[in-house]
Amino acid sequence: MNRRIAVCLAALASGPLLAAQTYKWVDEHGVTTYGEKPPANRRAMPVETRPSGIIESRNLQQQKDAAESQQRAQAPAAQLPAPAPAPARGMDFDTFIRLQAGMSEGELILRAGKPDHESVENFRNNVIKSLYYYPTTANPYITTVTLNGGRITNIERTKKTF
Repeated sequence: MNRRIAVCLAALASGPLLAAQTYKWVDEHGVTTYGEKPPANRRAMPVETRPSGIIESRNLQQQKDAAESQQRAQAPAAQLPAPAPAPARGMDFDTFIRLQAGMSEGELILRAGKPDHESVENFRNNVIKSLYYYPTTANPYITTVTLNGGRITNIERTKKTF
């Protein structure tokens, strides 16, 4: 109980200290100085110490972000650069002939590299993944590798005419 009273009295006593006026003046060396008591022989200007800016809370920042994203969305589409599609890498015949049924997905990626496209189907926890290697001008074949449970089950190579 005594502790609570002491805290309340300390808070009340510090109120006038926090509200003290601050002054600004230039001393004899030309240095700008700030203090609570101006010197008697210098001209001092009172300084406003109350904060005048807005402190943004989380909600205000979210509103600001939403307004900025809306402005970006309304910007003409011609100003925004379109992302360039990744070039097709394809799969060389030498790599294709070295693939075998039963080979793991890790071995496939190690030999053939990252596929140009990938699709995944889940039939009651029996995951079937298809990896596609698109044709290039030097290699006009679409290679499709089907994986079941992480192992190669089917390899297809189809010629694509340009």
